[in-house]
Amino acid sequence: MYKFWGQYKHSLDSKNRVAIPAKFREVIGREKVVVMESFDGCLQAFPESEWDKLAEKKLSGLDYIDSAEDRAIERKFFGSMEKCEMDKQGRIGLKPNHIKVAGIGKEVIFMGVRNRFEIWDLKRWNAYRAETKKREQSGQV
Repeated sequence: MYKFWGQYKHSLDSKNRVAIPAKFREVIGREKVVVMESFDGCLQAFPESEWDKLAEKKLSGLDYIDSAEDRAIERKFFGSMEKCEMDKQGRIGLKPNHIKVAGIGKEVIFMGVRNRFEIWDLKRWNAYRAETKKREQSGQV
């Protein structure tokens, strides 16, 4: 079942906290939120239970002893992962390393994507979307 969809604009406050959209909070409930780097220049976030399922399914079979590629995948996922608790206002704090790697400024956009959501810097999202539209128009997507 797809749990997250839609897009919502929000702003970081002076303490690098951002409110998770109300529709997403309804799905998350009181679970922790697992935030990590994405391969696409944004952050991706999962309710902890969804992350646990994904990790078991996709990462448990990696061969960290004999495969440098598998070790790199593990580092990407586990090295960038943070478990965040929402405060009473439904906000999570973004870590400085996440802000830096995702190029996040004051304005962000939340994108619901099936069992997770992405957090994009608004300008980066607009640039990504413009590039995607160009590829769509040229038949590359």
